[in-house]
Amino acid sequence: MAIRMPGIPLDVPNSAKWRSRMSEQAVQKINTWIGDGTLSRTAGEAIMQWLDDPACAAFAGAILTLIDAGNTGELEEAFGTSIAFGTGGMRSPMGPGPNRFNTITVGRAAQGLARYVSGMGDGDEPAGDEPSGEGPDGRDRRAGGSGPDGWHNRGSGGRAGASVVVAWDTRHNSETFAKETARVLATNGIPVLIFDGYRSTPALSFAVRELGAAAGVVISASHNPPGDNGFKVYGPDGGQVVAPRDEAITRGMRRAGEIRRIPFDEGVERGLIRKIDPQVDARYVSVLADLSLGGARDVRVVYTPLHGVGMTSVAKALVQLGYRDVHYVDEQVAPDGAFPTLEGGIANPEKPAAFQLGIQKAAETEADLVLASDPDADRIGCALPLPDRGWEAAPEDLVLNGHQIGALLCHYILSRKQAAGTLPSRGLFCKTAVTSDLAALIARSCGLEVVDDLPVGFKHVGAEIERMPEGTTFVFGTEESHGYLADARIRDKEAATGILLAEYAAWLKRDNRTLRDELDDIYRAYGYFREVQRSVALPGAEGARRIEDIMAALRAAPPEHIGGRAVCRMIDRLSGLARDLRTGTAHPVASERVNILVFTLSEAGHTRVIVRPSGTEPTIKYYVSASSVDMGGTRISIDNLAASMLTEMIDLCEGM
Repeated sequence: MAIRMPGIPLDVPNSAKWRSRMSEQAVQKINTWIGDGTLSRTAGEAIMQWLDDPACAAFAGAILTLIDAGNTGELEEAFGTSIAFGTGGMRSPMGPGPNRFNTITVGRAAQGLARYVSGMGDGDEPAGDEPSGEGPDGRDRRAGGSGPDGWHNRGSGGRAGASVVVAWDTRHNSETFAKETARVLATNGIPVLIFDGYRSTPALSFAVRELGAAAGVVISASHNPPGDNGFKVYGPDGGQVVAPRDEAITRGMRRAGEIRRIPFDEGVERGLIRKIDPQVDARYVSVLADLSLGGARDVRVVYTPLHGVGMTSVAKALVQLGYRDVHYVDEQVAPDGAFPTLEGGIANPEKPAAFQLGIQKAAETEADLVLASDPDADRIGCALPLPDRGWEAAPEDLVLNGHQIGALLCHYILSRKQAAGTLPSRGLFCKTAVTSDLAALIARSCGLEVVDDLPVGFKHVGAEIERMPEGTTFVFGTEESHGYLADARIRDKEAATGILLAEYAAWLKRDNRTLRDELDDIYRAYGYFREVQRSVALPGAEGARRIEDIMAALRAAPPEHIGGRAVCRMIDRLSGLARDLRTGTAHPVASERVNILVFTLSEAGHTRVIVRPSGTEPTIKYYVSASSVDMGGTRISIDNLAASMLTEMIDLCEGM
């Protein structure tokens, strides 16, 4: 299958004669650019290596075209550094170069994973050409074994030994990259279990556990732009890998050496690559159906998968649960990696613009709510009509933010379980540090154990589930970026959790109430919360240095006032210290060491500003939460406070 690289011409000349002529000119240009500082030596040397390496021959035409066009910016970005694992795994624009997503970097990632799964030491060489199950020490890797941290045998059943499950979404080239991953793993003696078509990320998580696999890989860049793709790795518990496993895989990538691949069809014929039994899909959908907490179904739902995989998970669960009044956004049902019906091709249910067609459908059908999932169906968004205008309003006024959805889901799950007497006596609630405290307050009021300061990324919720002491039951996890989970048989955020919003709406509809009414009641009970956030893009090496400078300046001279209010504390999660800005005293805080700064403007800490660099994009992110226990006359003032805090903090950082 041909690799489509969005933004790179498909008709690039690539004949041997043309490459030879262009290569001579390219060397001269690269040396000139290095000499005058236009291009770093690191990038120049990497370009030469890629042009000289026969394994990279397929990319020579695209590289030489960039050189001929004098596109030193893209060349520096693509070749000046190497792609690595971040908050959401390995993500990057597709294209040639070590810092781009392509068959070479995917092969290196798969090779690094193979080294780790097989339990090879960092100094060992990869397996040879023969794709047998026997490693260099004569041990059969397919039989399980005891890799680092018990990597091989911590799945739920051990039936597949040291196998790796591979899935992909509907993005351009995802299937090609998934098969490339399978080829490399198989050549290294790692049996591969692969789906027969695109699937959701949480389906991959479930399958790893269900099949007792050693690891899983999903090819997806979630809601990133159409030109991006990604490589996410899951451990035997079904959760995304966290440190130190992600670091070990990155080291394996750097030391991968020659990437060896057998043809995909040969791997299938030899039994090294096997299709996953359809019964795994059936059991996964059954788990989604188990999320239901009651039989209320009298609700009209509009659902859109935004051209992604959601029809294989969310839609199937809606059918199995007996929702009969479901309307699909026809234009967005078909899988399409260009996401053509969405502004800028951004299929992100966090963005109100993604709901345009869904809201139109809701107005036509007089629906009660709209649900939208992202391309790999791990995030869910929701839009609700207004009491006075219905669906005749701007998407920004109709779409709930991730904090509000999390609070509603948490309240519904806990209240229904309490009423049924099924809420565990030792239940666990988890959220990330940048997520509103509202859901945590609800969880505490119901007697749950609360972990509310996890690093950004739902993988940390999965890791917390794995660390649960015996006798503790996971109940609910949430993150601000529309990630939710209510069943520990899946260890990543699950878009289908949003079906509970439809069920909640149906229960409320019996009493002529709506989800908006219920959200107001939650605010009255726990306090009004307003959250706003913004990401500021600072691309390139210069942008990365700028982000570092901003974080360093904030640590050295934290603001004393934000939005007209005094800052009480600065919590530096990288150093593990909380400093009282009024007294100058500092004390340690128990948290994972991550590059996050928290500025609290209230003793309880519910009003705060959080600043952090993104782990997946060249951006610095600002999160603001403002709250008040009195909802009556303060809603507008709290909204204004949140907006002013955000603006003032960004202005402060941009002036540093």
